Amino acid sequence: MANFCYDCAKDTLGVDPRWNDFANGGIPKDETWKVLCEGCGVIVVDSEGKKVNETYLMFCERIDEEPEP
Repeated sequence: MANFCYDCAKDTLGVDPRWNDFANGGIPKDETWKVLCEGCGVIVVDSEGKKVNETYLMFCERIDEEPEP
């Protein structure tokens, strides 16, 4: 089954983004989890299913992508 983050639930599915697959899914308020979003790929989300800042995302870059100059 496909899972979507906060932004993809809103932009791709056109539903209330609070209904995203990672919200209320067991992620404690003080933690962030690495997840697989169908729209974004591997990302880090908070307990509301929102992507966290770029500092955390750098650990989730795809290895087959060329690094930015």
